[in-house]
Amino acid sequence: YYDQNRDRTFIHSENQIAVVIAEGEIQMGSGSSNETIYSDELSSLIRELSKDDDVKAVVLRVNSPGGSALASDVIWRSLEYLKKGKKHLVTSFSDMAAAGGYYIAAGSEAIYAEPTTITG
Repeated sequence: YYDQNRDRTFIHSENQIAVVIAEGEIQMGSGSSNETIYSDELSSLIRELSKDDDVKAVVLRVNSPGGSALASDVIWRSLEYLKKGKKHLVTSFSDMAAAGGYYIAAGSEAIYAEPTTITG
């Protein structure tokens, strides 16, 4: 389980599925906030997962109204790099995945949303 704004919990296994929580407005830079997805923080986490041979797949949990187009593109490119490493990427939408929140998920193998999820 990985969350860009909270502590990371690691469970040892040779076949892991990492759950990455991306919640809040998308912005450039780094920092820690429960209401902001910082491109540097999330991209760094994704690159770390890309290099972890035990991680076979990533579930990206998105709850975001969007934000910076450039920051969204930085995150999207990191996710594309993850997939080039032969890791599976699946996205789950929470309440909202609009604009940049939808864009970062666009390269996923599958996107899951509830009928009440706001997307666009």
